[in-house]
Amino acid sequence: MKMKLPKLSLKKSAPFLFALLFSLSSLDSFSQNDNLFAIVDYMKTKPGQEWHYVELEHNFWKQVHQARADNGDIVAWLFYRIRYTATSDPYNYATVTIFNNPEKLENPWSVDPITVHPDKDVEAVNTDTEESRDLVTRNLLYRQDYIPMPPDSTEPKFVQVDYMRVKQGEDGEYLKMEDQVWKPIHEQFIKAGTRAGWSLWGRVYPSGYGLDYQYITVNDFKDFSQLGQADYNAAMKAAHPGEDMGKISQETNETRELVRSELWELIDAVY
Repeated sequence: MKMKLPKLSLKKSAPFLFALLFSLSSLDSFSQNDNLFAIVDYMKTKPGQEWHYVELEHNFWKQVHQARADNGDIVAWLFYRIRYTATSDPYNYATVTIFNNPEKLENPWSVDPITVHPDKDVEAVNTDTEESRDLVTRNLLYRQDYIPMPPDSTEPKFVQVDYMRVKQGEDGEYLKMEDQVWKPIHEQFIKAGTRAGWSLWGRVYPSGYGLDYQYITVNDFKDFSQLGQADYNAAMKAAHPGEDMGKISQETNETRELVRSELWELIDAVY
């Protein structure tokens, strides 16, 4: 029998909070500057432990992250299930912790879980968590660019994470291409209602051109029905009238390699 995951509701708050996503596109709502960092933890649940792992995140760790947010240590914590994964995939869940002060990255865990859950055996919960999933890898990202979500946007439910590899010395050309060519196209998608937001993130650590990617782009969708609805021809014509679409595609492929795309579903969060 296929396991059905519990439905976890996001903490209700002011409407602008739902302009969040690994949104990372409108996190400027929480910051007076553009210095936004994200620690992304990729998790692989162990056989028979997926349900238990999700409950641990929701019933124990979420409250700890809320205390971190209340203290001003973090901007947000988001918990994603990665769709269309199977047993051979390296990970199937991810958490994203957002910071707007790089000094907070030096000691990101200033909250002691014992103070949040004085009635719990925290050591036992730590062991339980480790036995329910593996922490596969951890990346530090920095937001390079974004398009704010419209103020009347509904809560984004899905994000498409695209991993980009660039050649050594080609970062400038790639970032220019994203800013001058594709950002206006994504703005047209948002105007047409086939996207909820867009952002570009650079990989800070681990770094190097021998790795699988150096940048990611994040496309936000309010719900599943928006997936696959974008009209690229119309958006390109509106954003770059008179430009040859074939040439744009060729120049894009020359600046970067799209390594893979993943669909992430937001299942829990604190702000």
